[in-house]
Amino acid sequence: MTESHNNNKDPMATPRRESRGRNPDIDEMRYDLAEHEAMNMNTSDIILYLIDGFEGLDNISDLEIEEAWNELFGDKA
Repeated sequence: MTESHNNNKDPMATPRRESRGRNPDIDEMRYDLAEHEAMNMNTSDIILYLIDGFEGLDNISDLEIEEAWNELFGDKA
């Protein structure tokens, strides 16, 4: 992730998705999906990711990202 993705350090802050005010581009959808996943993870999930690894969202096709985003957040794209 780029440095710009590290601006939201307050864990209780409003998700970027809610404060954006417009339809997201694919990179913003990736960030929204990652943010959603991170906010719903517990310590055991993080441990499993560290042990088993995971496929980063940058490695998933734009179409799959858009489909996952629409499934979670509604057909806003």
